[in-house]
Amino acid sequence: MAPKSSPTNILKIIRKHRARSDRSSISRSSVTRVDVLGALEARDDRNGREDEMPVDSQGGTYYPLGMFGTDQTIADRFSPTERIVVYQGDCLELLRHCPDELFKLVVTSPPYNIGKEYEKRLNLDLYLSQQEKIIRECVRILSPHGSICWQVGNYVHKGSIVPLDTVLYPIFSDLGLTMRNRIIWHFEHGLHCTKRFSGRYETISWFTKSDDYTFNLDPVRVPQKYPGKKHFKGPKAGQYSSNPLGKNPGDLWIIPNVKSNHVEKTDHPCQFPVELIERLILALTNEEDWVFDPFLGTATTIIAAILHQRRGAGSEIVPKYVSLSKRRIKDALTGQLRTRPMHRPVYDPIKSGNSLTRPPWKKEADEGIPLFQDTEISGRSTAG
Repeated sequence: MAPKSSPTNILKIIRKHRARSDRSSISRSSVTRVDVLGALEARDDRNGREDEMPVDSQGGTYYPLGMFGTDQTIADRFSPTERIVVYQGDCLELLRHCPDELFKLVVTSPPYNIGKEYEKRLNLDLYLSQQEKIIRECVRILSPHGSICWQVGNYVHKGSIVPLDTVLYPIFSDLGLTMRNRIIWHFEHGLHCTKRFSGRYETISWFTKSDDYTFNLDPVRVPQKYPGKKHFKGPKAGQYSSNPLGKNPGDLWIIPNVKSNHVEKTDHPCQFPVELIERLILALTNEEDWVFDPFLGTATTIIAAILHQRRGAGSEIVPKYVSLSKRRIKDALTGQLRTRPMHRPVYDPIKSGNSLTRPPWKKEADEGIPLFQDTEISGRSTAG
């Protein structure tokens, strides 16, 4: 059974209100004006299916067998007639075979030039020069109605950090792109720093090629904080003021990163969560559009694309990650891939009653167990 806040139940509520007389606090005209019913029906058909997806013991969602067509092939060379392309090699080589203005979305997370196993640490100027060549080609293949989303963190050198989005911005701007949002992706887990505050966010720079770009807000709306709020004055007084579809998610996205306990975790050290890319794909593309990722990693971008009836292509230079990508894509096509659902709230260990949230020193103090014995520490007694 779907939860009370699901699109299915919201749809029933709106239908109930529309059947009432004009005394209803949601007037029939107000519902028609925003076309809520039609939008919800479309969204319910698309997203309501996820409420019925099988869920495993770790909270991962399985997409049903055959939902996307198990006969789809994974091509290793690009052709506009394909649906899935995984190229092993340099992304510039793949880009040379991609036609102009075909792709509706380019989304990626390039190496941060910090010496991970899949990259060679370079002088920052050389790194930016390499990025410029790739970005220039990505702009060439981008549709006039398309978007580029470049997800990056910090470059760190001798304890000093350089926010990569700030030094990459001039490249996109000089190529004629317009920045629409600088999205903050916040997560709770990562390395613990000792000489600065631990980094718990990265950025997604969203650029468009023109002012006539695809942007679908309804599929990515999130629940309202006060869905029962009403207008208190004016001609709409007494009517609900919130959009029943939900609210704009804003530019601060709280989405768990893929660490050891995440249902999508693989051997890759820097893996995209599928739900992060799903939000971008649903908002910035339409079904059957092409999505491109020049730094494919574990194929998260392609997986998010095919799960929502888009076409996906990308390149990866590390052979073991190419094999991993193809395996994950096949699992997605056959309904075996576990992913974290977009609508799932972030895990709250306190609300979940996790015993590890209780400080052991507080528990021991409550039970009368001494925290320290009467010993000499640093020349001073702990007794008395």
